[in-house]
Amino acid sequence: MKGTPNPNEYFGPSGRIAQAMTNYEVRPEQVAMMDAVQAAIATSDVCLIEAGTGVGKTLAYLVPSVISGRQTVVATGTKALMDQIYGKDVPFLNNVLAESFTAVLLKGRSNYLCLTRLKEARVKISSLNDEDRAILTRVRKWALRTDNGDIAELADLPEGTPMLRTLTSSVEDCGGRMCPDFADCFVYKARARALKADLVITNHHLLIADMALSEDPGGPILPAEANLIIDEAHGLEDVATELLGRTLTSHQVSELGREVAELAKLERTFHGFELKNAASGIVKGFAGFLAALAPTDTRRKLESNNPKAKELWHELDIDLEAIELRTLEIAKELDRAPDVSTKTAQARALLAEVMVGFDTNLIRLVERKGRFGAVSALPVTVSEILEEKLFLTGRPVILTSATLTVDGSTEFLRSRLGVPEGAPELVLASPFNFQKQAIIYAPKELPAPDSALYFEHFINETMSLLTATHGRAFVLFTSRAAMLRATQAARSELTLPILCQGEAPRHELLRQFKATKGACLFGTASFWEGVDVVGDALSLVIIDRLPFDPPDDPILQARVELLTEAGRNSFKEYNIPLAVIKLRQGFGRLIRSRTDRGIVAILDSRIRTRSYGNIFLRSLPPAPVLDDLEEVKDWAKQNLKKRRRR
Repeated sequence: MKGTPNPNEYFGPSGRIAQAMTNYEVRPEQVAMMDAVQAAIATSDVCLIEAGTGVGKTLAYLVPSVISGRQTVVATGTKALMDQIYGKDVPFLNNVLAESFTAVLLKGRSNYLCLTRLKEARVKISSLNDEDRAILTRVRKWALRTDNGDIAELADLPEGTPMLRTLTSSVEDCGGRMCPDFADCFVYKARARALKADLVITNHHLLIADMALSEDPGGPILPAEANLIIDEAHGLEDVATELLGRTLTSHQVSELGREVAELAKLERTFHGFELKNAASGIVKGFAGFLAALAPTDTRRKLESNNPKAKELWHELDIDLEAIELRTLEIAKELDRAPDVSTKTAQARALLAEVMVGFDTNLIRLVERKGRFGAVSALPVTVSEILEEKLFLTGRPVILTSATLTVDGSTEFLRSRLGVPEGAPELVLASPFNFQKQAIIYAPKELPAPDSALYFEHFINETMSLLTATHGRAFVLFTSRAAMLRATQAARSELTLPILCQGEAPRHELLRQFKATKGACLFGTASFWEGVDVVGDALSLVIIDRLPFDPPDDPILQARVELLTEAGRNSFKEYNIPLAVIKLRQGFGRLIRSRTDRGIVAILDSRIRTRSYGNIFLRSLPPAPVLDDLEEVKDWAKQNLKKRRRR
């Protein structure tokens, strides 16, 4: 089986996939993508492939990758795609290919149970409340029978349960090979399986973390020579910005204080008393420092010329320095790894970078929410480091997504990600017939989004559209406040079932949406992509505004400033392309199969009245653009089936 696949053997009308898949259709685009992936693997090249909805890109890159004889890593941007590949595509291919292959799903460490933290929690069980005690008991029983320690197996426990978070692995607490539970550690067992597997399915976060933290205490995370497929590659820059920067949170300082206090108990001298005081001092000191930087809830650029914040930083640094030195001495006396001292030194270095650093490619941020917050130093651009550490490593790298282009060009993503010049590309349109399957409603006469009259007109249009399609809609917003206001208005005017993001977990809202006749789901960012609703459950997508990032976003401001200083048009070169890709993602929620029909309503008149609006329209699939609401209603009446009850 290993070697170069023959497209007809797999994707032809009588090929292996056709024989195993009901209603299989030969798609020339899928064959073309397989050829491009195969060529990149053969030449160890970097390649960009935009594959429109319906191309079948997952199988198009999995078949040549697995057959190549090299290990393959697939990194996705969403959990939904990870689960689809591992739970659906991998079993299917293992039945189709002549030889079976091994595949593992590898997640970030916070998804795995930490046996050491479980033991520590067991000691403190008497101090827990009834709810946390019940959760701990449930986890202890599960820990005895689980093979991989993935907390997703605990499906009956809600995501984000605070008690559960205290039992999962964290880089701050990990002792690596020095940990007494290392031989049984679920994190490192998973990583060991990944290093041997034919196919590893992971996410962007773990890919960038592995690239950035090559000296992880447990060794490499992903096989370094493997074929690398980066799916949903349009979202890679955001993940890289977060993980290639450094952040210090209130929680991390509290955890550090707890570890220092534990060490202080081993010191039965005056030094132990001093260490204990310093432990509580850094928690209070960091809280005061944050309050001086940001008296109210915010996320903004940090202003280092703040006398009060500087004074509190110096006081905090004195405590941190004392902790760093004394915990290093204790580690030497006890013949332990100097973990606490190292973490303290890292915290000091970040605080110094934030307050007095000179790296011009870093933006320094402060974030405050209630009693908690964080300071960060994040890269303004990540292109150079991605080019060096991800693309120029001598192995095949395939970047793919349904939305790599803006107005037909990949230049924006190439420049943002540092894709080497001359890297080949392939742009494959969707095989769906958008001229017949969809329409775009983009009225010219609506008030501008910043007008006081806009909301009333938006609600009137939305109510008319929802009535015309009998619900079955996603209503997507660029802000949470607008979503909540519109949800309230819709519930007062319509009898249709209205679901709103935040009122239930995301997966539960999707389940309810698919199961409820005429449901309308009002959502923000997380529903713009990675959501797949095939069939007549979804017949309408309403978008309130062109999805420009908020102008007060500090990272956006820093990138705009950098381009402006270089004499470039930041709005044209950054703001517009970024918004176009997001709009294309929102549009992509609608048509997911050849039989789907529907309407995308963009209720922002700028797409028709501003010169840049044509860039957005040219970047969308070629569906007819209508301006008249009555024509839209007529189209809905003629083309949309009434949904049957399930």
